[in-house]
Amino acid sequence: MARTFSCNEEIIVVSKGTEDIGKLAMLGNNGKFDPSVIPSLSGGIPAGAIQYFAMDVIPEGWLKANGQAVQRSKYASLFKAIGEKFGGGDGSTTFNLPDLRGEFIRGWDDGRGVDTGRTFGTSQGSQNQQHTHTATAVASGEGYANGETSNSSLFVLKYQTPYQKLGTAPSVAGISSEGGSESSPRNFALLACIKY
Repeated sequence: MARTFSCNEEIIVVSKGTEDIGKLAMLGNNGKFDPSVIPSLSGGIPAGAIQYFAMDVIPEGWLKANGQAVQRSKYASLFKAIGEKFGGGDGSTTFNLPDLRGEFIRGWDDGRGVDTGRTFGTSQGSQNQQHTHTATAVASGEGYANGETSNSSLFVLKYQTPYQKLGTAPSVAGISSEGGSESSPRNFALLACIKY
């Protein structure tokens, strides 16, 4: 950001930067200033940037990333940046913002091979990595042929007559379920916005 000082009928403009872009402009002639002496600054946040805020009020220059359809003409810079990647709105005058409510963000794989088969801007459902569980069978009861049992944990292997004891049969151990409605790490809820 340039700062201007008055000094003996001359104007000194000081711009912060590296040695090759930092300039002092000593101007006379009634203080007329030539803007070309100031280096162009390419700072700022570009349209389409995503930011999380620790407040529930939308900051100026931002929109909630909630999937809403907004006007292409009003938010021309944002439309130029993201186009219809997250929805084409009505197809002519509006377009959709990404909907990041309740979502985790994952870096686009972009050919790395960690999250294969994904295209930019797509969502992914909840899942667990493939794994196994171990169950232990516990002996329970005695089995009898032809439907005759001495208890309820019968494994009939074959029919024999007369009714003959086949031996002790194991019962299958069940695996109980636990957890919530999704797979998620510890997390914190903040407001996701997109720059326009």
